[in-house]
Amino acid sequence: MRTLILAVFISPFVLHAQHCGYDFASIIVVHAHRFNNATVEPRLRITLLDTNNLPAVINGQDWNRFRPNDGRSTLPDRAWQSHFERYSGQVFPFAGDNYVLVVPSRLDYTGYSILVQDERNGGLGELRRTVMPITNNDVYPLCGRYDEDVYPPREGRPNFAPVDIILYQR
Repeated sequence: MRTLILAVFISPFVLHAQHCGYDFASIIVVHAHRFNNATVEPRLRITLLDTNNLPAVINGQDWNRFRPNDGRSTLPDRAWQSHFERYSGQVFPFAGDNYVLVVPSRLDYTGYSILVQDERNGGLGELRRTVMPITNNDVYPLCGRYDEDVYPPREGRPNFAPVDIILYQR
């Protein structure tokens, strides 16, 4: 009987302890395209740089490489994300065909930037290397929003928009 009473008393607290799979995680979305062409440029190397202009590292691990939102390069096993097939293979439907990077939410991204490199053709790509500074407004929380078609507006923040990076010929 004591066990039943204890279980009934504790159950509301246990139910509230469940969290989203993206607790304390945010996303940066990059729309990298050529001048006068809005189509996302494929096969680019896009890196998040810290305030020292070095690839961002957290706890000694690299977490700085952006991936295409198609999921092929990010998810070796897509079974854990049930919405994956429903959205044409996109990991984050609201991010479209852009490049994405999941980052810790609680960092200050002031002074960070994004480096875009065209390493195709043996590292001699036809597009110029580009560095674009970002702000904390370019980082969007994921919890409760990762599987939505449209990222909902949030009070006190600009509406969702990918970081727009225009690439020019060398």
